[in-house]
Amino acid sequence: MNLSYLDPKIDLVFKRVFSRANLLLDFLNAVLPLDAPIESLTYLPTEQAPQVPGMRFSIVDVKCCDQSGQVFIVEMQMLWTDAYFSRILFSGAQAIINQLSSGAAYQSLCRVYSVTVLNDVFEKAPSEKDRWLHHYKITRLAEHDKVLQGLQFVILELPKFTPQTRVEKQVTALWLRFLCETGKSGFVPDEAFLSYPPVANAVKLTEFKGYSAVEIESYQKYLDALSNEKSFLLDAETKGRAQGMEEGRVAGLQEGIEKGRLAVARNLLALLDDDEAIAQASGLALAAIKKLRQGA
Repeated sequence: MNLSYLDPKIDLVFKRVFSRANLLLDFLNAVLPLDAPIESLTYLPTEQAPQVPGMRFSIVDVKCCDQSGQVFIVEMQMLWTDAYFSRILFSGAQAIINQLSSGAAYQSLCRVYSVTVLNDVFEKAPSEKDRWLHHYKITRLAEHDKVLQGLQFVILELPKFTPQTRVEKQVTALWLRFLCETGKSGFVPDEAFLSYPPVANAVKLTEFKGYSAVEIESYQKYLDALSNEKSFLLDAETKGRAQGMEEGRVAGLQEGIEKGRLAVARNLLALLDDDEAIAQASGLALAAIKKLRQGA
């Protein structure tokens, strides 16, 4: 474990950094495709944050609203599963529902942004290899510029971000570098980090010396559990791939046998009138032989 800085993607550290409204505001302005910049943020009570049992290695209680009432749900997701899309749909819809008190007008509802910082890859197609930001809206199929306002989803794939190929503005790159690099072995914040106060403050909040022995123990347990979960998922994927290959081999073998039987039967049809004998010789059912003869 790095004894100088902790990984800001880990639950304990992520919460400490982004519980500072000024840092979260700066981060959201840097990475989100917003119509207008966020000027102020207010944290919502934690009991309003959507809670979904059974979803591990994610943080779902960083929830706030801006000066216009727009709601932001910010999550740090360490591992991707197929269920995650359903999860963010659920939590986004819940954030809309939680705004509406009994008898209130629907016009009072404010937009919701579901923001996922993902330390994994879910879009693996070659055309997506450099696309680290995924922005989803509800649009009309025939005209994508027709947007149903109210709910938007943004997923940031951290493993795809590389400063060498970036075209993003400098502040965006700094925040993404902070998340990707801080806590790695040998990490030392460079001049770019230290010259931008919000990121410099965020780095300061990850310093090992700022955490108690109990917090460090919790941090290490989280890392161990995450490592075990990755191993479990990798084993399951390897076993699934091997099973699929075996099933494909068996299916291919069976298909080849069936084609061979059909070839034998067709050859015998021209020589024999005895369908039962052809069925016995080819291994096909008598009904299949009769069907072949009718089509011959």
